Amino acid sequence: MSAFADRFPHVMLDINGIKTIIVDPHNEIMPYWFMEFLRCKYSLIALRIDAHHDMFHCCPALPAREGRERHHHLQRLLPYLQQYSRSLVNEGNFTCPAFHYGVIRALYHYHPGRERLEAYGRASGSETKDPPKTREKSDPGGSRWIFWDGGETDLAGDEASPKTAPLPRRISRHDFQRDMQDCLHPVAVGIDLDGFYGNDDRGPVEMLLRKRIEAVRPLLLAVSRPAFICLARSQTPRSYIPERAVDLVQRAVLGLIREIYG
Repeated sequence: MSAFADRFPHVMLDINGIKTIIVDPHNEIMPYWFMEFLRCKYSLIALRIDAHHDMFHCCPALPAREGRERHHHLQRLLPYLQQYSRSLVNEGNFTCPAFHYGVIRALYHYHPGRERLEAYGRASGSETKDPPKTREKSDPGGSRWIFWDGGETDLAGDEASPKTAPLPRRISRHDFQRDMQDCLHPVAVGIDLDGFYGNDDRGPVEMLLRKRIEAVRPLLLAVSRPAFICLARSQTPRSYIPERAVDLVQRAVLGLIREIYG
């Protein structure tokens, strides 16, 4: 991982052998998804703990494959993913290309503030069920774009709008725990700190933080050993968590991770 990490200067921690990466905008998790997919040659399941689903579409496609084998092609594109993840996608749509290229096959999103758990596809042993489908479309200038496929996937919003996302399925914590118990795919955990305390939250940070930590704990316990964990501070290009709170929230979440996996 070292050569790759040299190109992505994020904070890298090792918690009992589990790589824990601290990024700023959440879209910078994307190259690590691709790298893990290439390492194990198996699609990932994502657990997202976040105040936002980050499932919008309308993003540029990667350079054409030209008939090459998928893993070999994506391996050659790893250096390009730095620019792609930072400049060509954003914090709202970066998950769509990961589904498009088969890197992610199901995603579970938990909103700690609303205590709501939703699934975009489901893990089922070595398989996945009903992942949202994508399609490519070229514009008159020849640029290729990735969209959710409204013919194959139920969508929330107008298919032509960039702020369109697949309709998730609401599930229980028991459903999630059962899926994780049987899951044979690697699981990547992505935590956006705004899920624990965001700009719209009111009241003492410590009180809300304790409550949400306890709500998240059983979900992390259900993932016996993540492939890796990523924390997003969400301070740029716009702030989703007050600057005065971000370090406190980060310390608390890292404490939870160390408690569970350390």
